Amino acid sequence: MARVFHTFATAALVLLLWSGAGLAASLTVASPAFKDGDRMPRSAGCEGGDHSPPLSISGAPAETKTLAILMTEQDSPRSVIALWMAYNLPGNLANLPENQPRTRQMKGEGLQLPGPGGRMGYTGPCPPSGLTRRYVIEVFALDASLDLPENATKQEFLLAVEGHILARGKLFGKFKK
Repeated sequence: MARVFHTFATAALVLLLWSGAGLAASLTVASPAFKDGDRMPRSAGCEGGDHSPPLSISGAPAETKTLAILMTEQDSPRSVIALWMAYNLPGNLANLPENQPRTRQMKGEGLQLPGPGGRMGYTGPCPPSGLTRRYVIEVFALDASLDLPENATKQEFLLAVEGHILARGKLFGKFKK
């Protein structure tokens, strides 16, 4: 019963954040590696190097203190899986280099959390052979720095972000092995 409630609560929180609740402004999130809605590069996936894609971010409000990133797989039969969670990036960051290290500390400022299997940092798309899955990279402009433990979960990440969102933007990608 507790597991069902936890799943329901997480789904409700994700829906709330993604629905635009809070009337946050829009960020523009893009990547020089792929266009919104198109196929992500092979290098981003599990068989091509597992490199986080480079990101370009614009439109953050002047009062933005930090940025946070959440990349999720949308088509997993288990639930919406967080493949990348990063936070406390500089609020004025315009370009995030590709291939972030698989450590808590990112290149420059910013911290990462573990994803599937407890692996720190970015975990690239790795759908079953022959299946195309959809992925969303969402960037949040926040009015505060986040204080999260090194092993924080997706739910803890989302709860920490809630109430601090000034603007958000999304970049959609597809991946097939």
